[in-house]
Amino acid sequence: MNRSLYSLLVLTLFILTGCQEENTTEQSKPLYISGFTVNAPVTQQFRSFKGQVVPAEQTPIAFRVTGEIEEVLVKAGDVVKQGQLVAKLEDSKVKQAVNDAKAQYSLASKQYLRGKELNRRAMISKAELDELFANRELAQATYRAAKNQLAYTHLVAPFNGKVLDVYKEQFERAAAGEPIMNVYQNDKVYVRIDLSDNVLAMINPETNRDSYHPTTTFVGLSDSYSMKYLEHTSEPNAQTQTYEMYLSMPQPNVEILPGTSATVNVDMVEAGITSIDGYQVPVTALQAGQKSGLFYVWIIRDGQATKVPVTIRKISGEGAIVSSGIKQSDVLANSNLRKLRDGKKVMLMENQH
Repeated sequence: MNRSLYSLLVLTLFILTGCQEENTTEQSKPLYISGFTVNAPVTQQFRSFKGQVVPAEQTPIAFRVTGEIEEVLVKAGDVVKQGQLVAKLEDSKVKQAVNDAKAQYSLASKQYLRGKELNRRAMISKAELDELFANRELAQATYRAAKNQLAYTHLVAPFNGKVLDVYKEQFERAAAGEPIMNVYQNDKVYVRIDLSDNVLAMINPETNRDSYHPTTTFVGLSDSYSMKYLEHTSEPNAQTQTYEMYLSMPQPNVEILPGTSATVNVDMVEAGITSIDGYQVPVTALQAGQKSGLFYVWIIRDGQATKVPVTIRKISGEGAIVSSGIKQSDVLANSNLRKLRDGKKVMLMENQH
């Protein structure tokens, strides 16, 4: 019986070893594929960027003290002047505190003046006069603080502009520093466009950005407008992974409101930007990811395949324009993409250019 068990064990090990050798042979066997070598980049002098009008110098404003809102004097869309009262808190208690502090200050002032006369007549000491002086100074400081608290119950516009949003209503409680409304400067138009990292890298930092003004068109308006560079972000947006650039111009006669769609037309040469649009590759070299808009290519290096994510600018009958992820002279797999794995050995049957 022991000999039978031993024979069965040997037979099992033999079968497993044979399977492992077969799998190892299968894994080490190269996959025959066709390849594509990335050519020189596609260039384009004129480019259009989609953008949107955003509020210029948008500023949230809030009360400096906590209280119940007595009145909101403006609504979204209203034009305001600098210093204009836009909201106020219920202030009966604060006014009473101001009146009390004023009375105390008035009393302390009279006592100090009376004390000066008495000191001149040597009827009170210098120390007693100093105490009266200190009482007057303290009462004056309390009175000033009370008046400031009363002023803080009034909310005024910080500049000439327009109300964008109003967050609070009458009788609601507002905490100190809690935004009550947003205002922006409606005499300016700001347009925000999103730029990929490769486009931003083309911008020459030594270029005078004030020397070139791209033209911009807006939905609903037939005219085009010249805009100037304002600023751009140094960190990509967390959601879109793109950088934001802002352009500005004075508000035209026909007011352009925030949220209006815009198209910014740029002459890349005049702007001093290298006009690389991307690299053209066949659609058959692209592998779709699990998420919408996500694509990969397989780059062949030293006879092995490596999966790399890419950004697609556009797809046409001539192929796809890849704006990031590959470079000139990269060799891409152009067949059997679904059989590839990272590190898989491959052999090129043909290589297109």
